[in-house]
Amino acid sequence: MKTQNILDQMILVVLNISLWQGRKALQMNDLALNGIDVDKLPPESLATLGSKRIISPDALKPFVALKRTAKRFCLKSGVRFGGDGYAIPREQAEALSQELNKIKSEFEVAKTNFLSIYEDEVEKWIASNQPEWSPIIRAAVDTPNHIKKAISFNYAAFDVKAPANIAENGLEEEVNNLFGQLCHEVRLVARRVFEKTFVGKQEVTFKALSPIMTIREKLVGLQFLDQSITDTIQIIDDTFSIIPADTAIKGTDLNMVAGLVGRQLANMGRPVATDADEEDLEFPGEDQALDEIVSQDTGKVVPITWDF
Repeated sequence: MKTQNILDQMILVVLNISLWQGRKALQMNDLALNGIDVDKLPPESLATLGSKRIISPDALKPFVALKRTAKRFCLKSGVRFGGDGYAIPREQAEALSQELNKIKSEFEVAKTNFLSIYEDEVEKWIASNQPEWSPIIRAAVDTPNHIKKAISFNYAAFDVKAPANIAENGLEEEVNNLFGQLCHEVRLVARRVFEKTFVGKQEVTFKALSPIMTIREKLVGLQFLDQSITDTIQIIDDTFSIIPADTAIKGTDLNMVAGLVGRQLANMGRPVATDADEEDLEFPGEDQALDEIVSQDTGKVVPITWDF
């Protein structure tokens, strides 16, 4: 019942984005043609030759960036589910679909532009390398038609329901893992935000806290995964109700909001240290209370070492 209740509140979104890598496997005869003694190379059981580029990687960056953007939008409102999919709150699925459609349109424009300059880009890449490697690069060049098929952007949204005639289908386990996956994703973001925004700072602006609100929005949409998510949202709200929005955040306020990110969100879903545990914790330098993140000497946020 719990599994289906969660499934009823989500949509599964699967991205299907194929990128052409612009390279081919390096062959023995590629090296032999350039006078390299292949008999002196290590056996394949020890090492492989790697790959050869047939075009500048810069020419493919727009596709990499658009794929990354699509994943970021999926993770903004949802959580990874079943490998390549994302569990998206049902009420946010339409908005995500609109964003993905925009990215798909941008992807198609980038693809058309790339195909129009593909052959010129290959020639520029050949000219930028040593002349003796030109035959090897040219022999590996794919046709524009091949590239057209190799680069694609698509996605699909599904309702998910357990099959009635398959008892052991693994779906319940995947659904049960969603909360743990959500905690993992929040921890990664919180730790990155803490290190980038807070460490070494004596003060921050309210605007710098926008990543926390992004985390909050994600948690609000996914509250149906676990009751404890509501408690985390409340902690965020309580903190934001106290800190100033129109002046620099420093001192006690900085300690509080940095603690929210570095102690609570960065450890979401993990066991909370008890008083007995605190006695065994060691910090570099002078003794420091668990909730003290801003140094009393410098007023700056100190780093935290997390047990991943």
